[in-house]
Amino acid sequence: MRKSKEAPFVFGVRVEGDSFTDRREETERLKANFTYGVNTILISPRRMGKTSLVDKVCSLVESEDIRIARIDAFGCRSENDFINAFATAVVRATSTDFSLSLEYNAGNNTTEEVLRLPEMIARSKGCHIVVCIDEFQQIGDFPDSLTFQKKLRSVWQLQSHVSYCLYGSKKHMMEQMFQNASYPFYRFGDFFYL
Repeated sequence: MRKSKEAPFVFGVRVEGDSFTDRREETERLKANFTYGVNTILISPRRMGKTSLVDKVCSLVESEDIRIARIDAFGCRSENDFINAFATAVVRATSTDFSLSLEYNAGNNTTEEVLRLPEMIARSKGCHIVVCIDEFQQIGDFPDSLTFQKKLRSVWQLQSHVSYCLYGSKKHMMEQMFQNASYPFYRFGDFFYL
């Protein structure tokens, strides 16, 4: 009877621990960005390890001083979906005692208030928060997406206790959002490919 061999690499699923291989340079770069509060934009085709890389770096830096909020925007179909996912992730990451009751109405200030939440919490707790948003390009498909992107940028660029790691797999959409001078997120952070 033949003994089955273990595959040297794991494909198609998130990996961690001993299954996570190489990516030393990218790990150090991302770790430095998280530690020093540098916004990061990461582009990689699906199933090439970007989520595993971000998860690994999160596990290396997460502490009382650096809190990590993780959001997967893949399932978000609207500004409302995103804002609810954002608020939930920030509160969960910071074990905050805030009670959230979002009466969402695009005409009121709820969106901006929620987007300011990580900065408010970070200041009150004396920590830094890194907000990691997977499949960030999904917001490009939202109704009135450019207006929403402007809202995000206008709030996020003023935050000094929060940094963002925005990563996605749709190269064309991500490049357009972050490298086209006519888009709100132009030059938002350290931009690299996996």
